[in-house]
Amino acid sequence: MRRHPDTGPILAFSCDHIAQDDIRIDAMAILNKSAFLCIVITLDDAQARRDAISARLRVLGIPFEFVPGVDGRKLDTLIHPGYDSFRRGIYFGRDLSKGELGCALAHRNACRHALESGHDAILILEDDALLADDLPAVIADLLALRDKWDLVRFLGRKKNYRASRLITPLAGSQAMLARPLGTPGGAYGYLLNPRAAKRLLELTQKIWLPVDTLHGMTWHTGLATLSVVPSPILPNDDTPSCIDGQDAHRRWDKSVTLSGGWRLVYPLTRASHKLRFALLGRCMRLRTLLPDLLLRLRNHRDTDTRPDH
Repeated sequence: MRRHPDTGPILAFSCDHIAQDDIRIDAMAILNKSAFLCIVITLDDAQARRDAISARLRVLGIPFEFVPGVDGRKLDTLIHPGYDSFRRGIYFGRDLSKGELGCALAHRNACRHALESGHDAILILEDDALLADDLPAVIADLLALRDKWDLVRFLGRKKNYRASRLITPLAGSQAMLARPLGTPGGAYGYLLNPRAAKRLLELTQKIWLPVDTLHGMTWHTGLATLSVVPSPILPNDDTPSCIDGQDAHRRWDKSVTLSGGWRLVYPLTRASHKLRFALLGRCMRLRTLLPDLLLRLRNHRDTDTRPDH
């Protein structure tokens, strides 16, 4: 066990010796030879979740470490030094819930550890994520394309697939490299490089957005953000999320809590935010269309020229 100076104890496990078939052996070899790390965010009282995901990662042969989460129940959102109540209020009319702030702070801690680890690619998981058998192969494929992305979001719902632009097949699996369109929710699993970790740390010095919303605002982050369809990492709908467990009554509450003059100007600030959000999102779709098409054509050409085709 090691202790991170800012986030507490870190438990590290190595799974080099496990393999179940030739494809997984090849993928594991790539992962273990690469500067790759898997980080799992977990709360102190989530022992059952730690046991379950530890067992699954060992089966998949993915080396991993635990980093402590942040329990939102223990936070005072309004006076927390890392929270921007003013910016959140004028654009959304209400504060983040304690669970949302705790989740964002936990992912910030994970990004800090990812950056300090010195690895070239870091997989960050929440401890209730469901992991498919082809995850090692998908990650190995993504590492081979690491010059094409800063952040790869694993978004495992059908609505996410429908709102994605398919780019090109991944060589070692049945999945497709894709680009998520819009700002889909979900931060239960994502792969990032040091540039992305550094940028997300910069943008979360004062938190005013849920972490998954920030990931989707690519015009704001400036990160090359892709996804995989179908996703090898899925949300666990049978287990309440940490946010829901901490304050489910607040998470979906959309009521405006502003008062005084700010409540009067809120319709204007909210409308301007939504308009800017929509325009910049559409601009990003257009801006990435040509690079995505070129990557698709290049990979199609490379496939056609291989000796076995």
